Amino acid sequence: MKEFSQIFSEFSDDLKHVDATILQFSQGKSPLISEITNHLVLSGGKRVRPILHMLCAKLCGVSDLSGNYNLAAAIELIHSATLLHDDVVDKSSSRRGKDTANEIWDNKAPILVGDYLFSISFQLMVRSGDIRVLDLLAKASSIMADGEVMQLENSSDITLSKETYLDIIFGKTAVLFSAACESAGMLAKKSDVEIEALREFGKNLGIIFQIVDDILDYSASAKDLGKEIGDDFFEGKVTLPIIIAYEKCDGDERHLMSRIFMDNFDSVEEKNYDDFAKVMAIIKKYDVLEASKEMADKYYQRALDNLKVFEKDISDLESVLKYCVKRIR
Repeated sequence: MKEFSQIFSEFSDDLKHVDATILQFSQGKSPLISEITNHLVLSGGKRVRPILHMLCAKLCGVSDLSGNYNLAAAIELIHSATLLHDDVVDKSSSRRGKDTANEIWDNKAPILVGDYLFSISFQLMVRSGDIRVLDLLAKASSIMADGEVMQLENSSDITLSKETYLDIIFGKTAVLFSAACESAGMLAKKSDVEIEALREFGKNLGIIFQIVDDILDYSASAKDLGKEIGDDFFEGKVTLPIIIAYEKCDGDERHLMSRIFMDNFDSVEEKNYDDFAKVMAIIKKYDVLEASKEMADKYYQRALDNLKVFEKDISDLESVLKYCVKRIR
């Protein structure tokens, strides 16, 4: 089975067209728009969502992917716009090992450019010529915004349930993965059964992707993560490792975690590394990261099951699945 890097390489020419489309459409009268877009597009990134869209198109029998470039670019633009907004909300200073746009240009310009990228993504969607695709991605965009608001209003809520957590990560992450896959089936005019399978595959893959990111925030090095370890903690985000830790720990430890997250919420400008170390000790004591990995593995199996309706070679999509999980194994 291929490594993800090999798949990325095989799509290099296609991705050049996608990036060129993004840069072509992100030309406003203000040069700042292209400056910030260039900074974001050229800062790296695996282009997982456009690659997923094109892999699903190939699975659906599409041999010439040029008809998918506009939609792949639209999907990446939606993702890029949310990154610009998220970094402002989270007050992030680095992403993928580089300064964020808000760190370089302050907050106002990235917010406005994020709005611009959202608007041009819809111009590119219209070019698909399929009203179902436009409806799908319009709904996905609204669900993503809803997910971010849900995460914000649940900041530092140490009693957050797994069900609400899954609702949040579906909105902020998995829905765009799902739309990237489903839209490929729509453009290829596949059956409702196959389109539904692609939708569910993308959803489950997106859930895995976010769970893995949440695990890495408590286990990876800054070099591997592309940002500082513990950023979710210091931003007051209650993610899966914290939810499981709170479920497993005793009464005194629950009181400690509640106090830490409330203090963290009240003083987000200051990073209390002593409190972070105390939470990490609880996470290690109850083997929380392994329990979180087991949940990711459950969605991994679901994603594999989604692909069973296809009689063609699904090994490349399996490779993307393995790439997502491999980061924590």
